[in-house]
Amino acid sequence: MATDPIMYIFEQFFDQRFGKSMVIKGKPGSGKTTFTLDFLTSIRDHHPVYYISSRTTEASIADAYPWIKERFSGEGEIKKVRTDYLNRFEKMVEEGKFGDYLRDGLIIDTKKIVPVIHSLYEFVDAHSGERPIIALDSIDAIAEEYNIPEDFLFLMLKNDLVEGSGANLISILEAKQNERLEYFADGVVSLDYNIKNDMLIRSLTLEKMRGISIGPYPNYMFSLAGGKFNSVMRSSLVFPDVKYEPTRISDPAEFQVSLGDLEYGKLTPEGTDTVPGGSIVILHIKDKGPSVNDFISLFKTNLIINNIIQGRGVIDVTASGYETYTVLLKSLAGKYLNNYITTSKSDLINPYVISLKGIRLKDDINREIIEVKLAQSKGPYVYFLSSDYLYLVYGPEFLNQIIEVVDDIRTTGVIFIVADDTTYDKMFSASHISLDIFSVNGYAAVSSNKTSSYLVQIIPDEKRWPKIRFIEIE
Repeated sequence: MATDPIMYIFEQFFDQRFGKSMVIKGKPGSGKTTFTLDFLTSIRDHHPVYYISSRTTEASIADAYPWIKERFSGEGEIKKVRTDYLNRFEKMVEEGKFGDYLRDGLIIDTKKIVPVIHSLYEFVDAHSGERPIIALDSIDAIAEEYNIPEDFLFLMLKNDLVEGSGANLISILEAKQNERLEYFADGVVSLDYNIKNDMLIRSLTLEKMRGISIGPYPNYMFSLAGGKFNSVMRSSLVFPDVKYEPTRISDPAEFQVSLGDLEYGKLTPEGTDTVPGGSIVILHIKDKGPSVNDFISLFKTNLIINNIIQGRGVIDVTASGYETYTVLLKSLAGKYLNNYITTSKSDLINPYVISLKGIRLKDDINREIIEVKLAQSKGPYVYFLSSDYLYLVYGPEFLNQIIEVVDDIRTTGVIFIVADDTTYDKMFSASHISLDIFSVNGYAAVSSNKTSSYLVQIIPDEKRWPKIRFIEIE
């Protein structure tokens, strides 16, 4: 069974009772060949596969896909599969219906296509009843090379091999579209890419998949990092309503704060999941959206959990402090919550809440107040602030005060700031790590000042607790 979620959808499509035909289209460089070869590789354990390319030499990809070396002569006997259209095609070639023509001063022998097509029939005949899959890369290039209409080639294979013999057909299409092919095909998939915020964004769209549901979101993001197809499924943040027993990790080096997951090493300058005390980490929100909100919420919650279970103090100065506290209350043993301090605009008298007067930021949040509140916790402390919440409480004046506050408290720990553009511009030069976070096609993407860019996927761990997985964009 295919492990990639998108590959699994395609596996379902080709696992249906009757043969299916599919068109995969997209501009050059969009990933059509890589996707097709990776899919064929993933499904070879229970579908015989055969790949013919007019553009890629076998030697250039044989190391990565050694199975493509299998070839049929194109001269063998065909006994089991339907050949009505093949016979008609061969007769038309003999009669000169697809006549030879000049290209670059050379005469092209159209008869050379007959063994190529015949080899496809041989392969399906040899694997009759096993639901084989044949792939043409690309059908329009093959048709052009041998001077035959691509529509004719597609319909011949579809009628004889797919509908007549139960095989499956993948036709890669270089043209932006071919309405006739797309109309007759059982499945149509398009691949594309574009540039956003200096990041290469790749997408795959399921336009038609007869026999299976494509769901409400037919568009998926993917990466070709490492020369392989890696899809990113849409995912929403859901915290399980159960007590969570986090795996205790060893304390990092002295005066280092752990982000709690080695995955974050992809974003830090040191390549580790720790940041040194005194650092400022800026989470720069370039685009707002549900996926970005989920990423920030999960990043913050898991960061807090990782530190409070080690006995470290956490100060949460964000609008989502109450929601975070609710998750922690439901998920963790009460003893850990003694290390978590949140803030409120009200005059609550609570040892675990800092009451914000809303007049001067430095008067409400300073080292003396924090050290009293976290007297039972150890450092370095973790501070989590958000510019939208500070603006709500203090108005735009907070920008003139934030440097003073940061300089006061950063010596006791690490400061994380969820920043809008204005706050980012003011704080960027002082930051140790800066992450640009934006929304694209319903996904969250992250670019760090290491210059690497990643799509964000939320996946559950073995305890069903949500974790973040970064998939490099390539």
